[in-house]
Amino acid sequence: MKLEFYDLLEGNDEFCCVLGKIMLVASKLEILLKQYLRLHVSEVSEKRATLGNLIKILKDNGHLTRNGEIHFSQANMQRNYLIHNLYGSFVNEIEQALLPVENLVDMDIEVYIEKALQTVENFHSYTDLVSRAIQKHNNHSQQDAPDVAPLL
Repeated sequence: MKLEFYDLLEGNDEFCCVLGKIMLVASKLEILLKQYLRLHVSEVSEKRATLGNLIKILKDNGHLTRNGEIHFSQANMQRNYLIHNLYGSFVNEIEQALLPVENLVDMDIEVYIEKALQTVENFHSYTDLVSRAIQKHNNHSQQDAPDVAPLL
């Protein structure tokens, strides 16, 4: 039933649409984080511009509180799971699945959709947060810009 359920997910337009939204909003967050880091740290190479690396740079440069680090890391883990490891969880290629893969019934698609929608909402919250931080920086000149508080 595992692969049959995966096939149901793949054929479900709503689930696939939500996965597309995750990809879009995650891409937006990556660009915003790069812009934020350029304002506060330095240029970020394209090689290092993955979401996980950007979060690490934020952490290493004191731009995340411990809670912020947890939130961003969890978002990255959810995105990576849904985009890179979902199929792997159905064929036992990854150790820990973030969503159930055993004893699934057709209606469990709704659970998958809801979890993916929550991920989209979380990413939108983070993009809004980073956008506000960039705007706040841009509203101040370099001389009177406030000390950089942690992003989150």
